[in-house]
Amino acid sequence: GEVMAIGRCFEEALQKAVRMLDIGKIGLVCNPEDAELESEGMLRDEMAHPTDERLYKIAKALKIGIPLMEIYRLSGVDPFFLYKIQNIVNMEDKLKTLNLADSDAPKVIREAKRIGFSDEQIAVCQKSNAATIRSFRKTANIIPAVKQIDTLAAEWPAKTNYLYLTYGGDEDDIELSSTQSKVIVLGAGVFRIGSSVEFDWCGVNTIWALKKNGIQEAIMVNYNPETVSTDYDISDKLYFEELTTERILDIYEKENPMGVITSVGGQIPNNLAMKLAAANVKLLGTSAENVDLAEDRSKFSALLDKLGISQPSWSKLLSLDDAKRFAEKIGYPVIVRPSYVLSGSAMRVAYNETALENFLKLAAKVSLDHPVVISKFITRAKEAEVDGVSDGENVFIGAIMEHVENAGVHSGDATMTIPPQALKLEVQKDIEKATISIVKALNIHGPYNIQYLVKDDVVNVIECNLRASRSMPFVSKTRGINLIELATLAMLGKKIDSVKLSPMNVAPHVGVKVPQFSFMRLSGADPVLGVEMLSTGEVACLGDNFSDAFSKALQSAEVNIPSKDGSVLISVGGDVERKKRVVLIAQALAEMGFKIYATANTAAVLNANGVNAVVLHKISEEAEPNILDYLAERKIDLVINVPMANKHTRMSDIITDGYIIRRQAVEFNVPVITNLQLATALVEVLKKKGQNGNSIRSLNEYMQNLPWLLW
Repeated sequence: GEVMAIGRCFEEALQKAVRMLDIGKIGLVCNPEDAELESEGMLRDEMAHPTDERLYKIAKALKIGIPLMEIYRLSGVDPFFLYKIQNIVNMEDKLKTLNLADSDAPKVIREAKRIGFSDEQIAVCQKSNAATIRSFRKTANIIPAVKQIDTLAAEWPAKTNYLYLTYGGDEDDIELSSTQSKVIVLGAGVFRIGSSVEFDWCGVNTIWALKKNGIQEAIMVNYNPETVSTDYDISDKLYFEELTTERILDIYEKENPMGVITSVGGQIPNNLAMKLAAANVKLLGTSAENVDLAEDRSKFSALLDKLGISQPSWSKLLSLDDAKRFAEKIGYPVIVRPSYVLSGSAMRVAYNETALENFLKLAAKVSLDHPVVISKFITRAKEAEVDGVSDGENVFIGAIMEHVENAGVHSGDATMTIPPQALKLEVQKDIEKATISIVKALNIHGPYNIQYLVKDDVVNVIECNLRASRSMPFVSKTRGINLIELATLAMLGKKIDSVKLSPMNVAPHVGVKVPQFSFMRLSGADPVLGVEMLSTGEVACLGDNFSDAFSKALQSAEVNIPSKDGSVLISVGGDVERKKRVVLIAQALAEMGFKIYATANTAAVLNANGVNAVVLHKISEEAEPNILDYLAERKIDLVINVPMANKHTRMSDIITDGYIIRRQAVEFNVPVITNLQLATALVEVLKKKGQNGNSIRSLNEYMQNLPWLLW
């Protein structure tokens, strides 16, 4: 992904952009990791061999005295930019020795702000806190000015809604009226694996809904250059600005709106809710305390216990020894879950004590201010989730979505279907009942998403997000009801009681959402899915039935569905009992005319169960016939490789035969399926291949057939 920062000088824009990346850095300098010692040799190597850390290493190299022209020679970075970075490094030194009581302190702070230092950066240099620095500069009248982006190159007066804040100006370019009703919407911020255009859809629909409901100024704060939300004609005002507490407070104090919406842009704005509320910002929708009650894993688990709603056994991380004792007591595997994260960041399944120890350190680092929870990882369970809206009184469930893959695959990577295909009606009713109970306990005013585990028809809660989810556009388009429009009504304090629709009311069509992966472009990436999200996008299709919709969705995600006279390589890790689970899939493929290849142990199980499987040797065995040769010669059309759960504790442990098979298949653009549930679903598609995709209708035509929209 990418971000876009605007300032009056290069230094200001650069430091803003670093913060916008949302990688834990508060600017180009003053970061905690800057204190880590690196030799001059290591830094010189970084200059010559660029990585994603190069920018920060250049600053470090300047700090330890490597000559600027030497850095230019090693890196090829133009000296113009190196001199600018030197300015930032010099200011850090000056701030470290500055006494705020000195008469020239305001002048130094003003210059630091002009070249992009945040209050937090200055606070680090001063061994103080951001609130103290903010108070100091406001007393000294050091406040940013609102500037318009001049789209007319100073030929004529520009009247655009493109705005940014800067300390490189003395007065605001626009008149900031306080008479109009106005609402600030915080956008999605940076796009990356785990966060994509779905949150932009939510932000834009919120802006439209605000305008529709009489808000005179709908203001967007976002900084992603390629999104719809940053187009000139979407919002009344667009602040191309960073989503940090400091900057939102600056805009809030300038605009004086009736409220700020933090719940439609994903995790970046959602994480600001508590800090903004503490600074007396009026948040529209669910209160910050209730957002914290849901996002804080420990508090939410305690709430579920209080409500009597089932969940996997859990414990808050108090110490490493306590964690080990708890894991021993409930039995491995356990899942380590940090709070306030998007796309399962730093979430891991631990199968032994060493892995638990390593994963806990990672989770604690990612979730510094919030507790990490350890809970029992339930194997071979179904996963389902709901998206909905509440106004505090009326609870609307947009849909119950069923995951095709078993639990353990992140919801952003899962294949989803509306309506559920395998969940019993009683289970769906249990989900509906638990949802209503949780939503009312959290007093939700706006959007929400709740995820469930289902095993042996028993429903367990995984988590609840009090914000728009990545599946809301999918639910809205499949069900014909714009959830964000309803959520905006609820956040404005209006009722949503006009919508009376049970999630069990089934449409005459089925919607299937399929993830899009970029394993080909990520060198060495293993296409095995887990609890941390890996997909880079998604597609969704509607069809007459599950097989029809799934077939269309796979083709839309550019998955080559093999023809019935093709060939498939099957390899399943684990013992004989585990390998037997693939027998029915292999039988169905063989009956359709597929030639079955398999690795030696899997082939033995298949042949023993009446499936004729030809043995191909693993790549590491260097024997003929070899899997690598068959992949290279396009003799394999599909790979079903189901590994054992990753019981390793370090990335360096994953170079296995299975990994090499999967990676080589990716390199040769052969579809790879790594779990049996998805393989079973694909078999259904292949069985009905002749009937799938015959009904191609527009979204409007599908919507016209919805009985609840006939009014």
